[in-house]
Amino acid sequence: MRKRVFLIVLLLVSVSIGYYGVKALTSNSQNKSLDSKQVVENYFKYRNEKNKKEILKTLTKWHDAPNVVWGFENLDNIKIVDIKEENSKDVRNGYLQNGRGSVNNTTENNLKVYKVKYEVKYLKDGVGPQDSGVYDWWFFVIRENENSPWLIDDMGE
Repeated sequence: MRKRVFLIVLLLVSVSIGYYGVKALTSNSQNKSLDSKQVVENYFKYRNEKNKKEILKTLTKWHDAPNVVWGFENLDNIKIVDIKEENSKDVRNGYLQNGRGSVNNTTENNLKVYKVKYEVKYLKDGVGPQDSGVYDWWFFVIRENENSPWLIDDMGE
């Protein structure tokens, strides 16, 4: 009898581990399957939706600090006008040698840079660091290695 109970418990534990293990792998592989450009597009999608939880999934961990001001209460909408991969050696080397890449040891193979033209509309101008308008910013998208997901590490003019 004890042996039968032990086998049933063992079976249940095995099935549970298998289920949650596959679920975790599937979730992880969905994250990894996003290419670097899709990550930037998702950032804007979630920013427009004012969805901090999903935005954080597109960003490296240092963006999830208590002093980050998201400004959702003043955001009316934001959308990408144009997005192009930036292949300029100067821009890439600027990030790798003098920017956050010099701190986080990002390699050339694990960096993508996009020049993003986007339009933003605020409910009230003069409140935040930007007013409503069209902006061109670089987005530096990195991964730890070839098996890691792409995440936005830095952005700006």
